[in-house]
Amino acid sequence: MKNITEAMNWRYSTKEFDTDKKISTEDFQSLKDILRLSPSSTNIQPWHFVIADDEAGKA
Repeated sequence: MKNITEAMNWRYSTKEFDTDKKISTEDFQSLKDILRLSPSSTNIQPWHFVIADDEAGKA
């Protein structure tokens, strides 16, 4: 439990983002795969994600 507690006690709140820095395609695909595996309270995982990866999507 100590490692989990230490991890939860370390937090970093980003104040400014580097808009030129992008997540690699491979890392982003891994993140999407992990999101799909997230459990839900009813265990049927009815997830729907909106990915805004361009200015029109962000608007």
